Amino acid sequence: MTQVMTRAATAVRQGGTLLLVGHDAANPEHGHGGPQDPRVLYTAEQVADLWRPYADIVRAETVTRQVTDADGNSRTALDAFVHAVRS
Repeated sequence: MTQVMTRAATAVRQGGTLLLVGHDAANPEHGHGGPQDPRVLYTAEQVADLWRPYADIVRAETVTRQVTDADGNSRTALDAFVHAVRS
């Protein structure tokens, strides 16, 4: 994850926007859906820490969204959300 996130940050032009929304590392235990393998998950703070040398972090947090499970029930998923501007 480190290499991909660093490449993303350095690929954006100065003043450009970096935006990440993906399943949060807490989702398997506290949310619903998404990958269950912790090796492919991250937190907003982990991504923000990787982007800070290259960008100003506007917002980095875990956000919730409603999803529907296979039985039609509404469940809550946890996503990592990071908005940054390349410095």
